[in-house]
Amino acid sequence: MDKKGNSSTDRYHHVLALAALFEGNFSIDWLVELSQSRVSEILFALEEETQRGLLARKEPGVFCFRDLSKQQKYQGLLSAKEKKKLHRHIAGLLMRELPEDNSKAQALAHHLLHITNDAEGCRWLIKAGDAYLKSYGIEKALQCYAKVVLDLSRLRGEEADWVFVEAALRYSKISTGRHNTVKVLSTLREAMVRAKRWNRQTCQALLEMHIAKNEWMCSQYENALKHFEKGWSVATNLNDPKLLGSATTFSTFFLYWQGRFREVIHTYEKSIPDIEKYPQGKFPLLAAITVGRCYAQIGQVSQGLGMIDAILKYCQEIGYRSMAAYAGATMGAVMMNIGSIEDALQYLEYSLEDAKYGHNDWVRIVGNLSLAFAYYLKEKDRQSIVHLRRFLQQSSHVKVIVRPYPYLMELCWAMEQAKLPLMAGVSLEEEVKQSIDSKNIFMKGVAYRYQALLQKRQNKPHERIMKSLNISLKWLEESGDQIEQARTQLEIARQYLLLGNEEKAKETAVKAYEKLSPINQALFPDDLRSFINVSSLDRNLLDEIMKLSQEVVTIRENRDLVQHIISTANRITGAERGAIFLLEGDGNPPGLRLRASKNLISKHVTDPGFEASMKMIKDVALTGQGRMQVINKAEILNPISDGTIRSRIAVPMLLRDEVIGVLYHDNRLLTSAFRESDLEFLAYFAAQAAFALDNAAAYEEINRLNQKLREEKLYYKEQHIQEFHFDDIIGESPAIKRVMAKVDQVANTDANVLILGETGVGKELVARAIHRNSNRRDNPFIRVDCNAVPDSLIPTELFGHEKGAFTGADQRRIGRFELADGGTLFLDEIGDLSLDAQVRLLRVLQAKEFERVGGNETLHSDFRLVAAT
Repeated sequence: MDKKGNSSTDRYHHVLALAALFEGNFSIDWLVELSQSRVSEILFALEEETQRGLLARKEPGVFCFRDLSKQQKYQGLLSAKEKKKLHRHIAGLLMRELPEDNSKAQALAHHLLHITNDAEGCRWLIKAGDAYLKSYGIEKALQCYAKVVLDLSRLRGEEADWVFVEAALRYSKISTGRHNTVKVLSTLREAMVRAKRWNRQTCQALLEMHIAKNEWMCSQYENALKHFEKGWSVATNLNDPKLLGSATTFSTFFLYWQGRFREVIHTYEKSIPDIEKYPQGKFPLLAAITVGRCYAQIGQVSQGLGMIDAILKYCQEIGYRSMAAYAGATMGAVMMNIGSIEDALQYLEYSLEDAKYGHNDWVRIVGNLSLAFAYYLKEKDRQSIVHLRRFLQQSSHVKVIVRPYPYLMELCWAMEQAKLPLMAGVSLEEEVKQSIDSKNIFMKGVAYRYQALLQKRQNKPHERIMKSLNISLKWLEESGDQIEQARTQLEIARQYLLLGNEEKAKETAVKAYEKLSPINQALFPDDLRSFINVSSLDRNLLDEIMKLSQEVVTIRENRDLVQHIISTANRITGAERGAIFLLEGDGNPPGLRLRASKNLISKHVTDPGFEASMKMIKDVALTGQGRMQVINKAEILNPISDGTIRSRIAVPMLLRDEVIGVLYHDNRLLTSAFRESDLEFLAYFAAQAAFALDNAAAYEEINRLNQKLREEKLYYKEQHIQEFHFDDIIGESPAIKRVMAKVDQVANTDANVLILGETGVGKELVARAIHRNSNRRDNPFIRVDCNAVPDSLIPTELFGHEKGAFTGADQRRIGRFELADGGTLFLDEIGDLSLDAQVRLLRVLQAKEFERVGGNETLHSDFRLVAAT
């Protein structure tokens, strides 16, 4: 290019430097506003560089850089002071020029990150952070939230405080393992001061829980528990459904951090629907991964793996690599715990790749610890030490002291036994002491076992060793973990053998085997295998099924019952997924409805890969005979998981010698999940479950009728209604006789009736007369004065509402439609209903179906409508 002197050259490069400040597309009009150059000079520079390949024309007047490295070089032509001034100018320009959408926030964020912002600019940064988070740009989201915290640290006032609190909560949520935990705590405490200043109780509750989480990560257990309990108390007192949902999720994490795995499952199963919608349901993905881990910890390994595997595949499909890293690392840890080391290594290595590209530093920390232990189990000491060093460096860098897994103690014990070289900075005694002092009862249990092993090496008295082992067992039983319980029991058995008490040793070893054999018999050590008698274990399993059957028939809530049935059967059989299909309709063959499930959703049932299972379920429903199928190992293409159902089992649910449904279970991860004996056990249990379902349905119907009766009584009490009779209309005039003739004409039909008349002429008396002389006379007459109910309350008055549907909805309320079932609904002054309410009323009249406000159950009501105006 021929340049006409230095000033022309400078302006040429200045135009490109200005353009380089934009992220993505930029317009000629914007450069005209920013620069002192003429339009012709700007256009010449852009056209010239487009021909050279530096720029690309997106549309007339709009360009973008093609070479990002050269774009950065052009930015370097501007001083830091110039850039800051220009970024502020560009931010104002874009606020004015761009349409209102998420892309605007992200375009603005590129410039707002380079300047100091007021509250309005910070709100745009929060919008941008939220948009980045939705597209899994976690690192960029974190930059936006951290910038808001920094910029507002110098500002005060209600708006600045409110925005600061919002940013602090978001910052805490995604900063775990990325930023210094002490710094995060400082930000949260500052946010708490600001929230209290304006009495933002909802925010205070969330902040208490976030403070609790970060204090726990710093091993400040007492303070963490106090903050969590305070946050939970505020949340329950406010009774805000959204806040309670967040609190429930937090409680899942907090119980997990305390090692209370069984309580995690209890909390989860209380909060999920009968047919799970994960991975796209209301339960957050990370919480659901945590629940899957807990299922594995309490012995329901296949169920846990199936849950985590589904989330892993979902995250891989949508490109959510950060969450895929969590799921993969958890799959690897579970596989390692059950002795599938090769599979564990594959999952863990993949999870570290996902963590790297998804900027998930927490998984990089715990993933390195898991890999260190996995490589040790594979006797690859060099790789083990490499990953252990990485773990120690990374956890120290972000001030994460808490140890959620026992792998470090295992590796330290290996060093004690000279199976691994000693390393500076790690000590088994220190790890044991730290875990015993922690509030994680699972880690306490494991630590006391290692304390016993150390005492044994030091030739301490038998009483001290047994005391440590018994304390270990106590904490592990409370946590619900099965594998570590069994390991402690094995050590107790060995200790009994040393004392010559073979009978106690055998009794304890058998208990350990009962826990380990459903997971992986190879986990049971050879030195104690001579104690195991398989036939006696089958008798124990039958005793357990008898006990569980007794539990089932005592559950009255239908929703709790179906979940209990599937969870129990999953546990007995070692299944990954389970479902109850109920027969419905009079066809031949009858239809099947998915009533409840675990790890199985409606989408899976209609998937082509489920056809063989559906055929088996229909065969079982038709013949009343149980079936079991196992795929040949040679047919499996992927050794880890390709979604193929590798083993399946189904048994009929019989009630009074009739099939009412099918209990189905399968496993996509293990080929030998079921045995022939499972058919017999499961068939017996399914029969008991069918009886219990029938009882629960009857119990719920009785409750429903009683509730309806109470609501009707309450309604009549509220309305102060007297008994009206046909004789209440008195008169002999021709006009009255014509009215009575029309009443008599319509009373015995189901036609809807409109009564017209001036106020005070007795329209309600006529409506009651129609009801009293109809076939519905023995059912309720429900009156609604449309003039007296505000528009905002019409939906809850007519449709009813669920508990927690809105602030103040502290209990379920049955609406007038539901109360009028079988009877007559009288809408007085129907003309005063809003058009929106009239449209909704028309829909109900057409279909006779509706849902309560805040509910998802479709209700049917057979009422006759009489209206007056």
